[in-house]
Amino acid sequence: MDNIIKQRFDAKWRKDKSGCWIWTASTAGKGYGQFRIPGTRRNVYAHRLSWEMRNGPVPDGKLVCHRCDNPLCVNPAHLFLGDAEANLKDMAAKGRHLYGERNAQAKLTEKQVRAIHALAAKGASQRAISEKFGVGQMTINRIVRGLRWRHVFEAMRRKK
Repeated sequence: MDNIIKQRFDAKWRKDKSGCWIWTASTAGKGYGQFRIPGTRRNVYAHRLSWEMRNGPVPDGKLVCHRCDNPLCVNPAHLFLGDAEANLKDMAAKGRHLYGERNAQAKLTEKQVRAIHALAAKGASQRAISEKFGVGQMTINRIVRGLRWRHVFEAMRRKK
């Protein structure tokens, strides 16, 4: 990597108590740092550039992921390569994914999901349940089978 790029890059982060190198310059969507490559109109994610400066190009299909879960961190010791599936599994394992009522897009509440299970257990049709709650029949099907709102489904099974 060009020494000028490295010098500019290194001037844009500070080390915090946790060992993260916190990006202090421009940010892009979802809070990731971004860096403009001098002489171009191209911006790159700062954490990705940090990885590339120390480890070489990122292979096709791979992402630069954070062990520390801090999108502003550019410490290469906190970064690892993974694919989209590995990144999602890491996020879920650390409890960072937005599921159930934590998801702003959710159309149902946990209380409603428990009611859906109760109605299905009593023999109500999925179509009737879907009309009652204003969601599609396939959504009801996936809830009843535990494919959606799994945390509610598993909690209900543990109580039995």
